[in-house]
Amino acid sequence: MLGGTTAFAAPLPNCYIRYAIDYLRYFSVTFSCDCPSYDANVAVQQASNSDLAERPRAVLGTADGVPLMRVRLSREDLLLTRFGEAPAPLVEVSAGLLELRRRSPAVAPGRWTVRAKRAFPATARPLLDLIPATLPSPSFIDPPVPDLGEGLALVRATPRSVLRVEVPASWRGPGQPPSWLRALADGEPEAMDIVVRALRDFYFACVAPYWTRIAATFRADVAGRIPVLATGGLAEVLSTLHETLTWRDDSLERSWRTGECSFGGHGVQLLPSALWTGPPLFCGHPPEFGGNALIYPARPLVADHDINPSRDLAGLLGQTRAAVLRALRIPRSTAELAACVGTSAPSASEHATALRASGLVQTVRRGRGVNHSLTPLGRSLLNGNLNAH
Repeated sequence: MLGGTTAFAAPLPNCYIRYAIDYLRYFSVTFSCDCPSYDANVAVQQASNSDLAERPRAVLGTADGVPLMRVRLSREDLLLTRFGEAPAPLVEVSAGLLELRRRSPAVAPGRWTVRAKRAFPATARPLLDLIPATLPSPSFIDPPVPDLGEGLALVRATPRSVLRVEVPASWRGPGQPPSWLRALADGEPEAMDIVVRALRDFYFACVAPYWTRIAATFRADVAGRIPVLATGGLAEVLSTLHETLTWRDDSLERSWRTGECSFGGHGVQLLPSALWTGPPLFCGHPPEFGGNALIYPARPLVADHDINPSRDLAGLLGQTRAAVLRALRIPRSTAELAACVGTSAPSASEHATALRASGLVQTVRRGRGVNHSLTPLGRSLLNGNLNAH
């Protein structure tokens, strides 16, 4: 029976207590953790996490008084900050579920979103109760580890104190939460079985069929940022992960909601997600549960079969210049462009210059380097939505 409450048989380890108190999902929202009952906690969280509260206000630097989330990175954090070794299956599951639940009528759904909705398994439907349509979402479902089995084991090992905080915060629907969520908040094993089965089944139905491409997108994004790391350092890399991120005064700032936090000297994994297209997500886990993660949208992978309208570009421009034009569907520095296309920086600069002379590319100076991007003419030549999802 999925009801009742069971007391702890032994005190929690310090790492779990720290996890429950200090590490909260997507530091854009301050939780209220001292509510005396589940229902009261749900009510408070619905007010704190409303659509209005989660709406991004403006891009950094556009106006005075823009709300900023400031993440302070200590010297120890910087020493331990690194790119993930591979995509994490449950991070992509969580990111994919968030992508499916996003309400953005101005943005057409990508290919993956359309296909995932068709393939969505009935056994994964409980995740729609647990994953809200607006951030934050519970952190315990997506430990950033590169093995699915290990990740599911960590989900199952989530301390009850964490469930009591995060599960009530996830319910944004009208009326009372379903009984199985109440049972999950109490740490009932049967309710956790529902979560683990739903995560596993969603992965195999909606994520695993695209894993080869997800992994290739991950590798390509990381490879494209290595030249920036080599020439500009970690601060430059952090500033180029997303337009809403910037490095200033030993802190990583994101234009969203006002707040401040730190990673506690444990550093952070930088994880490009092939499925997520929204703003960067700060995810906190203790080292035993995979560590902290900064999840950001990966640059879409260039692939000829995704660019049907421009298959004849190679005949028109030449193989390399066609590849350069495709790569510049998002702005890139010369070093990033060279890494993406697989040529030297001088060669990439030469091709960008030729395309600029033809009115297809524009170049602007940024600090010590330059950024190349498509002109309206160049974009119209590609003629289509290049979203590979």
